[in-house]
Amino acid sequence: MSNVLCQIDHVSVTYHGDVDVRAVQDVSLTIGEGEIVGLAGESGCGKSTLAMALAQLLPDNAFVSDGRILFKGQDILRLSGEELRQFRWDQVSLVSQSAMNSLNPVLTVGEQIEDAIWSHQGKRSVETRQRARELLRLVEVDPDRVSSYPHQLSGGMRQRAMIAMALALDPKLIIMDEPTTALDVVVQEQIIQQIKDLQRKLGFSVLFITHDMSLLLSIADRIAIMYAGQLVEQGSSDDLLVSPAHPYTQGLIDAFPSVFESRELVGIGGSPPSMAHPPSGCRFHERCPKRLSKCDSQEPGMIGVGAAHHAKCHLLEKGAVPSES
Repeated sequence: MSNVLCQIDHVSVTYHGDVDVRAVQDVSLTIGEGEIVGLAGESGCGKSTLAMALAQLLPDNAFVSDGRILFKGQDILRLSGEELRQFRWDQVSLVSQSAMNSLNPVLTVGEQIEDAIWSHQGKRSVETRQRARELLRLVEVDPDRVSSYPHQLSGGMRQRAMIAMALALDPKLIIMDEPTTALDVVVQEQIIQQIKDLQRKLGFSVLFITHDMSLLLSIADRIAIMYAGQLVEQGSSDDLLVSPAHPYTQGLIDAFPSVFESRELVGIGGSPPSMAHPPSGCRFHERCPKRLSKCDSQEPGMIGVGAAHHAKCHLLEKGAVPSES
């Protein structure tokens, strides 16, 4: 792997409420310089919470309760308010899944891109307007659209404008939280190809979050799988495509159509557990077609499958024989 840009080290995130909920538990993940890392899992598994912890944008009732997040060797959890303001967008930026809801409807696209630049550089000028036009051109949107309001743009153009805004200060890492969910498949493919082209050209790293394994397998260098707040598998895209080691990973892959073969789609039975009262043992055992008796009560550890391929599953232990349920 390339030099480590960001290291998420045994991080847990807790939400305060009537019952405290640990939405992320003991997650460790690295992102290399110039690398695209995918983060996959069903809704509610903790993907976005982990991303918001990395960007230090958690809501008021949430906090990182354990672990540390190192960015270029610096623990960002120790940054002051002003240091965090400078860190965001200058080092780490965010592209969210709903561009229409993220963009301000009463400001033009150009004004919003300029705001990102102005908040860090302290001034608006002819240069910032020119920079906004250059950024739109970079994401293949007509530069004259700087004067357009969000409702005057198509869904794909709005998403491209969000990517342009994320690139405004040349960040080292861009977090993309399901950026293509609301788009049709043709536009989705165009956006994915553009992200890949921009990443190769500019060299930034990407944390790409989605529930769509087929999409991740086409864009990511490495993929991490989350379930019920825990990381259950990580490895290269080739590792997870050819030899997924966790039954949950296999279930995610089987739930999406393949461009390589004709096969019946198979869903994952049941629903994810409540994070307020997570099950004992392996958190996936209630839905797992291959569970062992020990899965109900004993939590598995991360087990090496290959040089950089690991999974949290009792099936990988020596002598394990899966059930045929």
